Amino acid sequence: MAILGAFSSSSGLAQGARLYANRVEREGHTVIRVDITEAMVQQPAFSLEESGAISLKEFMSMKLPCILVIHANPPQFHLILFRLGKRFLHNKKIIGYWAWELAVVPDVWRHALQYLDAVEVPSAFVREALLPCTDKEVVVVPHVLEAPQKQKTAFACDGIVRCLFIFDMGSAFARKNPMAALEAFRLAFKPGEAEMTFKVSSPQADYENFKKFEQACAQVPGVSIMTKTLDDVALEELYLKHDIYLSLHRSEGYGLTIHEALLYGLHAVATGWSGNMDFMDMPKAHAVPYTLVAMQATSGAFKGLKAKWAEADIDAAGQTLRRLRQELLIDHR
Repeated sequence: MAILGAFSSSSGLAQGARLYANRVEREGHTVIRVDITEAMVQQPAFSLEESGAISLKEFMSMKLPCILVIHANPPQFHLILFRLGKRFLHNKKIIGYWAWELAVVPDVWRHALQYLDAVEVPSAFVREALLPCTDKEVVVVPHVLEAPQKQKTAFACDGIVRCLFIFDMGSAFARKNPMAALEAFRLAFKPGEAEMTFKVSSPQADYENFKKFEQACAQVPGVSIMTKTLDDVALEELYLKHDIYLSLHRSEGYGLTIHEALLYGLHAVATGWSGNMDFMDMPKAHAVPYTLVAMQATSGAFKGLKAKWAEADIDAAGQTLRRLRQELLIDHR
């Protein structure tokens, strides 16, 4: 099996491809990891050697008969097919591993379905979106995350509650909705009671909104932004330094970082809608109430779609954060 993904990228899709490859290998299958970061027009965060993958060019030169699992959403999916070419793809089974964030699917996705033998998706939410668009098999293959060796055991030891949100500026700023997380944090805590870290990838992908967000963060005491690319060890340290993961997203295809935070033992305060609801029954998961509202997107992948997404109740999120602080401080005593 050849798994094509943006292995040298730090994106959520890249991490999904890595988790998929790890799972297939644990099941005893031979896996070829093929890096398609460049073909997807993404910025690499690691070298090819560090990624553990081979280049697309090297893979094509091998001319191996194998199943292709392509971790790329349309229209990047189309770019990968174009690079591979009809001759290479002839008689090969093609599986698309796709993650979409809305209940309405754009035309470019519907068009791409014709090139697939099967579709795999990370959550029931994505499956429900794609099912009406195809008579092909749509299978939920959730991200399999191994329980980390280190877990959070002590919270707010110095009396300060630390919150975290990780997001990519290339993944639709409005959808990730960090402004809501910032506002909930501001409402919940007095200066000195808590700290909030925003770990931001690819700020250059939407630099205008990043600068606006940076300016907004500067107005709230205790808030910091981190843009450095982290390896697995540093990412683990980041999770373990914090007590609460806060995601007031408007929609998620899965919500990988929310799931990771829960596995590390953090409390996760997250919008109670979309892909993350597949695992929000875990201990320390706190679903935030929401209202479905009409999505207004004037650019990007969501442009022109008549769809709804969730507007998290910021006041309710703030109340949950305050309650958790009180509980964590009591437990620490």
